[in-house]
Amino acid sequence: MEQEVVQTKADNIETAVNNLCSKLKKSPDSYNAVFFYAAIKYNFEELSLAIKARFPNSEVIGASTAGEISSQGFLNDTILLTTMSDPRTKVRGVLVENGSTYPIASKKEIEKALSSIGIQCNNPNSHKDAFAIAYTNGVFNAEETVLSNFYSIIQNDNFMLAGGTAGFTGNTPKTFVSYNGKTTQDGAAMLFVKTQCRFDIRQEDIFNPTGKSFFVNESNPIKREISSFDGKPAKTSYAEKLGVSEAQAESMTFENPFGRMMNGALHIVALAGFTPDKKITTFARVVPNSTLELMHIGNALEKADETCLGIKSIIPMPKFTLMMSCITRTMYFERERLSSKIIEKYQQTFPTFAGFSVYGEQLGKIHCNQTLVTVVMGD
Repeated sequence: MEQEVVQTKADNIETAVNNLCSKLKKSPDSYNAVFFYAAIKYNFEELSLAIKARFPNSEVIGASTAGEISSQGFLNDTILLTTMSDPRTKVRGVLVENGSTYPIASKKEIEKALSSIGIQCNNPNSHKDAFAIAYTNGVFNAEETVLSNFYSIIQNDNFMLAGGTAGFTGNTPKTFVSYNGKTTQDGAAMLFVKTQCRFDIRQEDIFNPTGKSFFVNESNPIKREISSFDGKPAKTSYAEKLGVSEAQAESMTFENPFGRMMNGALHIVALAGFTPDKKITTFARVVPNSTLELMHIGNALEKADETCLGIKSIIPMPKFTLMMSCITRTMYFERERLSSKIIEKYQQTFPTFAGFSVYGEQLGKIHCNQTLVTVVMGD
């Protein structure tokens, strides 16, 4: 298994793609897969077509970002491209369109892509030598529908999917994902991987439970809104649990998200904001008559050490690493002057790595926020 990582800040797309390709060591036909992550300032459709034209025999998937990640640090306004090459690995992708409304329309394409590389649906052992990577658009709240659709097809809850929600910067809400040059703003670009290499897929959560919980009386999962906790307006209850005023609570949401108990573990749900009528909007679905845990931020550097040590215990010699890290983490690291220290820990663990700042993370069947999802492969 080999990975190359290159990047450019060139504004012109033709120049940028030439710049990226000139830095690669192998010929275009050498790569099983090509991944690219681009700042929203680029014409994403044009970029997608230009990159695919340079790698006609590779599977190419990409996403718009809220920032890029490489050994050079947490970046902005760049195009980052990384490659996978390995003779023991097969890959095949698919573009899921209309992800928020009718993802089942892509069922046959997903089944065909899985079958083409030897991944069998409804096989209890399919997860042992295969996994999926998915980049989902971030504007239409499509993550849960894309995940439920995929797992209804693969029919193996142990089959791992590692995903990131495409991001954007600025005030215009638009995100893009693409597969083999074709782009969508409401769906997902998925890549299925069948390999003889070892792989490790995991999630890093830098938050700890406080022991304080909320009972959700009323919520709208589709709109991702919570109306009331414990018989009180959601914002009022949230502020009371924090022991602050409602006005003060508005600036404390990153350090104090919610935890949902799913599959025996707490998974983070980030607060997006508050409405004038004291509802709480979130970045993941919360169902009525459920219980949420109030979380509080822990030591990010210690958590990074735990993650890196855990990966190395499974993959002693990492050769390929993808990262999907929530934009709120990126902003927190910058605010607390931790960015360079976090990157140093990655540099000490992974000879190469590439990734992007996302608007949400997916691990298996679960969509959550404010975490890091990693895909690591080794010989």
